[in-house]
Amino acid sequence: MGRARLLLPVLLLLACAQSAATDANTNVPLRATSGPRVVPKPISAPRDSDGDRVHDGADQCPNQPGSLRDGCPIVDRDGDGISDRYDRCPDVAEPRDGLADGDGCPINH
Repeated sequence: MGRARLLLPVLLLLACAQSAATDANTNVPLRATSGPRVVPKPISAPRDSDGDRVHDGADQCPNQPGSLRDGCPIVDRDGDGISDRYDRCPDVAEPRDGLADGDGCPINH
């Protein structure tokens, strides 16, 4: 029985050593995550050909830089601050008297 007591621990040590050697020979790639790898799609901004911060889908003048309102250059012949595109009277200035209605024409017009 004395030999059996000595033999059992020796056999256990040999079995553990052989198991460790087998595990060391197996190459398993390690990854930082345990789940599936997800690659996000790149962020893309709407196209703006003329660089006026109005994307081409909403820009009425996509090849000319302009205002944020419609993307077209601001042309104001009478200098009243209302673009000729929206000014009903582009050659007559709307007075700055506090009564302006935003159509670009004088009040009596």
